[in-house]
Amino acid sequence: MKQIGAALLLIILLFISSCEKDFNINPQGTGNQLVVNSLFNDGTPITVYVTKPYPVGSSNNYITAIPDARVELYENNLLKEIIAYVPSDTQALFGSYISNTIPQFGKSYTVKTVRAGYTNASATDTIPLPTQLITSAVEKYTTSGPGPRGKMYMVFKDDPNTQNYYRINAWIGGWIPTIGTNGDTIPKFQFTAIEPYATNEVSDTVRDGDFLLFSDRGFNGQEKNLELTFNTVNPHSYTSLYLYTELHTISKAHYEYFRTLNLYRTSNSNEPVFIFSNVNNGMGAFVAEHIQTMTFTIK
Repeated sequence: MKQIGAALLLIILLFISSCEKDFNINPQGTGNQLVVNSLFNDGTPITVYVTKPYPVGSSNNYITAIPDARVELYENNLLKEIIAYVPSDTQALFGSYISNTIPQFGKSYTVKTVRAGYTNASATDTIPLPTQLITSAVEKYTTSGPGPRGKMYMVFKDDPNTQNYYRINAWIGGWIPTIGTNGDTIPKFQFTAIEPYATNEVSDTVRDGDFLLFSDRGFNGQEKNLELTFNTVNPHSYTSLYLYTELHTISKAHYEYFRTLNLYRTSNSNEPVFIFSNVNNGMGAFVAEHIQTMTFTIK
């Protein structure tokens, strides 16, 4: 990853819905600020990464976890639990704070982090209420010919009472027969991210790698028929093949983080681009989403 301001962007890979997401932040300079990162939804317990910052130009860019912080989780401003640190490997070289709480949409969650030698850091976000997904279907899936080879649509009802933000993540995956060391045929699941494109108008679009983010500006409170095109893979070598499309209803903080990250990634000027952070007295991103998954059988 690139570097921003007076400290190197700190990368945290979060495995959320079969997708690794990186969380970077642009500090303005102090080495005694904690880096707090989490992307959470109402399907899994909240996991928080607490790590050390390190300076721009450092030859050592290894991300260092802080295993002895006090990490408090609040639900609607009431203390829910003290989150315990859990190493992620047998050598305990890295780890995260994994809660026992599966958050609920519509409720706010706050994480407060305290560790000697660092300023106390805190952040709050709310999982948005899920949008009503009415129907969806794949209209086209071919591997040759002119124009987009894949096309699908989804119809959902936008909440008229709030400004909403959305994310579309999509993958194609399936089972491929492989030959093991003893000559046996072993099925192996393989998937790849695909890049969806909206063919009808959506506003405030942002890219997160292959994935698409946008706002409900222009159709707020209406029923939206979102048409998407995408590249396809040849199903010949697969015994079964599926298209997985996710409709994420995301918080404003989630959207702002990726909007500013996209600006940073695509900027060609020497002017600094500051990446959004909602961590008070610290660095990182504590952001929320609700996910609805559509699975389509291709083969």
